[in-house]
Amino acid sequence: MKIKTLMSIAATAALAASSVGITAHGEAGLYLIGDINGDGMVDSADACSVLAAYACTSSGKESPLFTYQESAADLNGDSQVDAVDASLILSYYAWASVSDDENPIMTDFLEKNGFKQKADEEEKPAEQTDNGGGEAPAAPAPVAETPVAEYVPPRIDSEYEEWFWVGDSRTVGMARSIAIDYIAKVGAGIKLFRDNAQQIYQIRDKTVIINLGVNDLDSGAYLRLYNSMPDEFLDNNTVIFMSVNPCEGNYAYLNSRIDAFNNAMRDGLDSRIQFLDSNAYLKYYGFRTTDGLHYTDATYADIYNFVFDSLMGGE
Repeated sequence: MKIKTLMSIAATAALAASSVGITAHGEAGLYLIGDINGDGMVDSADACSVLAAYACTSSGKESPLFTYQESAADLNGDSQVDAVDASLILSYYAWASVSDDENPIMTDFLEKNGFKQKADEEEKPAEQTDNGGGEAPAAPAPVAETPVAEYVPPRIDSEYEEWFWVGDSRTVGMARSIAIDYIAKVGAGIKLFRDNAQQIYQIRDKTVIINLGVNDLDSGAYLRLYNSMPDEFLDNNTVIFMSVNPCEGNYAYLNSRIDAFNNAMRDGLDSRIQFLDSNAYLKYYGFRTTDGLHYTDATYADIYNFVFDSLMGGE
């Protein structure tokens, strides 16, 4: 009954929605989080896809979604694709439709209407439970089930224990086939680094490879952050900024912005931060993706080997 009700909500939204979808900003700076069907929009069609997948898994059937689609569909980060994620998509669509911002950002929506509310509930439990005997408080909007810190995956033993990666879904993708030690999250941007900065700054005697930027191509913000990292961290580690790597297909239009971002980062980084131009390497030798944005296992291996050769002096 619950699924049928939510499906009805999604169907109603589909009929009422404008034919012009809302472009979602998150994965790749211009979409993927919530964009299940890859059309560049987050709308009721994506909510229907989530609910269809939820109906399959709830009945013991295999999800019809690919792995990267499941990552895009898991908006609240609880490692499940269910009705809560569909509700968040519809809530985002309604919010973005009336937002004054020309480019409403999905990650901002999730923080304002999910993660932030969750934190407020934890910080002020008394205000949530004591209503003075009056009417029961209104049910809160769907919120993230997992605090930000829990997005840090279990650390994976690797052959090169002195390497530590910080990244987004592309790092997550690499970790699925290559044993790397990392902090990463689908849709991550500069906020991931800020949220985990104190943990990262405690690292010593490692090579820290930073692989962020594709989701929020703001070189000024990244330069201010990286160039303000503590001297103790910069002086006691080998800190690498790996360039944002290229896209293809429907995402190819991002490449000019990626090039501008990389050039600004290369020219503006503190001299103690090494710039590793994997973008130029992939453009020269070629690369393949599964969806225009995320790479095949073979290309992830090429990226890893490029880093290895650059750091270890291979040819």
